[in-house]
Amino acid sequence: MSNRRRQFISSEATSGNIPLRLYNMGLIQQKKIIRLEGFPVLHLFVNHTGSGQFETLHDGRLWTLSDNQACILPARVPHTYYPLPDTVWKHGFVTITGPSVNDLLETMNLPLMETIPLQSTESIWKLFESLFQLVRDNPPEQEWNVSALLYELLLEVLKQSLLHHEASTRTKSSSGAIKMAARMIREHYAEPILLAEYAQSLGYTVQHLNRLFKQAYGVTMHQYLDDIRFEKSLQLLSLDMSVQDIASALGMEANYFIRAFKRVHGITPGQYKAQYVSGQE
Repeated sequence: MSNRRRQFISSEATSGNIPLRLYNMGLIQQKKIIRLEGFPVLHLFVNHTGSGQFETLHDGRLWTLSDNQACILPARVPHTYYPLPDTVWKHGFVTITGPSVNDLLETMNLPLMETIPLQSTESIWKLFESLFQLVRDNPPEQEWNVSALLYELLLEVLKQSLLHHEASTRTKSSSGAIKMAARMIREHYAEPILLAEYAQSLGYTVQHLNRLFKQAYGVTMHQYLDDIRFEKSLQLLSLDMSVQDIASALGMEANYFIRAFKRVHGITPGQYKAQYVSGQE
């Protein structure tokens, strides 16, 4: 839907049997609105740019509307809404009446008078544009098609809301898995760690879990494990332990430990022990 202002569109149904009827719609740059008696029909708002705040006047309920968000305001609820400070707020709105609107909202279990986070608004704006084009000339014969499109619009809001919830749940689950992986590495760095089996137990491939881990920690799980081991190795080198025993305590082969240590520190563990540890005695 283009950014230019849309004039309000009104559509009067020719039959009381039509379940959903369009009252008006638009895409506007919003200024402060106060409605002491509320609005005669239900409002669906979808944010376009900027941010706004809503407040119900009878109980002081507050919620905001920002990127990828919608909200539904029932009929005849006293309210006000306005742009947040230092923002130009533009939103799309559709107002809906008809004998089935309340039952439909109850069936869909869409929340009222609160922010509805959406996974995306692209498909919703396409439906806005289709609806505008359909009723632009107010042809009476289009009433049933308008009703069907209003139903599709509400259904798409529900769909995008559920998709957002699922994505949010996956993100929380992934975050928990990543924290568990980091803890497992810290607590069991000296043991053989089969990262592929661990990832599989969490329902991930090791490649996918590695990508998530790197996004969170900046390194792969293998790199994180090596970092833990080399940090611990510096402590062990200060003790009266051979390089072989230190490697074993870290869960590493001695030859690999020596090569990897030199790659990180530029000298072998034995040289480090001779230069830094012996010099402190």
